[in-house]
Amino acid sequence: MRLIALAYLAHFLRHGMVFPLIPLFAQRMVDSDIMIGAAVGGFSLLSLLLALPMGSLSDRLSARSLLLLSAFFNLVYSLLLIVAHNIWMLISAQMIGGLGFLLLIISSQTWVSEHAEKGMRERGFGFLSLAAAVGQTIGPFLGGFILSRTSFTAVFSLAVLFCLPGFSAAGLRDENRGRKKVSARERGRLRKLLIGLAADPKMCVVLILTFVAVFAANLRSSFVPVLFKAQGMDEGTIGLLLSLFALSMTLVRLVIGRVMGVVSRKGLFGLALALIFVATAALPSISRVYISAGVMLLFGMGFGISQPLSMVMVSDRAGETSGLAMGARFFVITLATMFSPLLTGLVVEGFGLAAAFYCVAGMLLAAGVLIRLVAANKP
Repeated sequence: MRLIALAYLAHFLRHGMVFPLIPLFAQRMVDSDIMIGAAVGGFSLLSLLLALPMGSLSDRLSARSLLLLSAFFNLVYSLLLIVAHNIWMLISAQMIGGLGFLLLIISSQTWVSEHAEKGMRERGFGFLSLAAAVGQTIGPFLGGFILSRTSFTAVFSLAVLFCLPGFSAAGLRDENRGRKKVSARERGRLRKLLIGLAADPKMCVVLILTFVAVFAANLRSSFVPVLFKAQGMDEGTIGLLLSLFALSMTLVRLVIGRVMGVVSRKGLFGLALALIFVATAALPSISRVYISAGVMLLFGMGFGISQPLSMVMVSDRAGETSGLAMGARFFVITLATMFSPLLTGLVVEGFGLAAAFYCVAGMLLAAGVLIRLVAANKP
């Protein structure tokens, strides 16, 4: 568990440092909001295509092998960012980085699902979420600070070093590998399993929540930096505000494992959606840094609740098909991550920055209504 948490921490520190700067990096290459959105969304393209097959594969292969492969792709991604000099090279690098991200998330979450003792999965997922949140808290501030004093190349070069701890997964033991191969044969074909997941209304509700939360939160790494830049903030301030989002996630995840054991899932659903909605609707109309800071704290709190809750609820419904279920969850996350910058980029291009945030807020409101209707009509 500690080795996976170390890989998580190093990955999200690097990811938190680099990813919020991608739209600003792309903005130097092209004068098109659509292409900026394409550069950010490119991170999710291969993940979208491979999430479900990789989820099924992780039920049969060693988590250690997949984590090492993830570290390799993350290293290649960081090296490509250093040499990228046009938008198409940037998009290609983003695609490789997304594949590394996919392998890390699915394999590590599957490992926790299958290795954690009964009653400990909530804490295990909370521990992973905490490691990710710590990295995301430090990363944006560090990246913005370095960029404000040096260059994009310096930030991406440091990211290469942060890839190296990911290879610590070589020390991971996979005691259940043989059992996973047998159970994978018993579970039958991928299509049959997917139909079973889709027929579960509670699973559908969880996946809807996951999609809308990630769709909204992806503004943080696409058009929130552009919005703050348009409001006259420098890179250091932007990085600090993005770190506040992650800091809020970190504080939530210190206690979320215990909270999920005593508070109803439905209540946490509603709270997460409400906080994300308020933040998304408020950001475009704010001009003062300290108010933006408070809103980013609320934003991070809502997102910090939604993701560990999503992990645990998917695991609750997965049974023995934990790898496939986590693959389905990551497919939904990837779908939201890819389409969020593309669709919001189109809105920004046609109607301006503020309109994109209001559209996302409207989508959150509609999703909240839909989730209640689905939950009310479940068998």
